[in-house]
Formats: sequence, C-alpha cells, structure tokens
Amino acid sequence: MENSSIKEQARHLAEQQKDTGAEQLGAVAGAIHGAAKELEEAMPEAADFIHDAAARVEDAAEKLRKHNLEDLASGFASFARSQPAAFFSGAVLAGFAVSRFLKSSTDRPGGPRA
Repeated sequence: MENSSIKEQARHLAEQQKDTGAEQLGAVAGAIHGAAKELEEAMPEAADFIHDAAARVEDAAEKLRKHNLEDLASGFASFARSQPAAFFSGAVLAGFAVSRFLKSSTDRPGGPRA
C-alpha cells in the first residue's frame, strides 16, 4: 500500500515539474519574441526567423501544459522509433546544451562548486 503512495507522490511531483517547465518555456518564448522585436527594424528577415523560433517554443510549452506525462513519454518513444537519427542527434544537442549551462553556472561567482 505504501508503494502506491510513493508512486502517486512521485507522479504528482513530476506533474508539478512539468507545469513549471511549461511556464519557463513560455517565459523563454516571450524573451525570444522580445529579442526579435529589437531586430525588426535593422534586420527584418532575421527577426522573422527568430519570431518563428519563439512560436515553436510557445507550441512546445503548450503541448507540455496540455499533455500528461504518459502521453509525452509515449510521444518521445514513438518519435525515437520512427526517427532514430533525429532523436539521437537531438539527445546529443540537448546533452551538450545542458553541459554548457552547468559549466557556465559553476564559472559564475557564487555559482555551485563541485
């Protein structure tokens, strides 16, 4: 009985983290749109490209909000099976981005130290 309670708590925590991630993605999309607005006059084509990228981030945030964890996991698994090279490339890029973020956070004064 206690095992199901732990699973439910873990599921609840994961859902909270998913919701937080969706909110953060929405904030990132807003920041990207802001950067694009600053470029609209000087470089309109680049600004359009950046707005498109922001829209994709907004779409990802919306999908994250609307779907439960099981749906998301199923979607990732399906994509990995149908597009293994793209999935692997995305995983490598995500790992690289995370490692760069972690490295930069340890280089800042007051950042975590290993």
